[in-house]
Amino acid sequence: MPQNAFATASAQAAPRHPNAIVAAHWLTVVAILFSFALVLLREVAEGDFLRAGLLNAHRVSGLLIGLLAVSRVLFRWRKPMARPVAQTTRLQRWAAASVHGLLYALLLTLPVLGVLLTNARGHLVELPGLGSLPPLVGQDLDWADDLEEWHGDLAWLLAGLVGLHAAAALWHHFARKNNVLRAMAPWLRGRN
Repeated sequence: MPQNAFATASAQAAPRHPNAIVAAHWLTVVAILFSFALVLLREVAEGDFLRAGLLNAHRVSGLLIGLLAVSRVLFRWRKPMARPVAQTTRLQRWAAASVHGLLYALLLTLPVLGVLLTNARGHLVELPGLGSLPPLVGQDLDWADDLEEWHGDLAWLLAGLVGLHAAAALWHHFARKNNVLRAMAPWLRGRN
């Protein structure tokens, strides 16, 4: 079968990931973008009240990201992902698995670091309408400085990996013309 015919056949027979996994994926994307926007807005915001509100919204969105990551791990454990029909090399499969593993590790680690950082600064994480989370650690401003650096560095690593992940999906879709992106993008399903 010629390469072009394979790409067309693959696109038409694109496997679908389970709806719960797709929904959690795109909710995670929105939450990550929102969380980054909150931090960047806080950097330019004036007024302590606004800055505190943006920081608390960032904390809540970070916890949402963590909960979504846990739900995604549980979804994947209970219902395996579809295997997109794609001609990929062993190196490409290894790279994809490595990036996915790092993404999940960061999505689970960053919220925990954020809570530890908040507590080490002597604050509680406030959940709107639900009250405060109990502190995990006591106040320790020196450790808070370290946690803040780690949290920031890992957040930028997450941003880079998300960009790499998105670039790879677009490369599969536009250059390789296979169905890797279609399996996670319901609006592309059925299009040639």
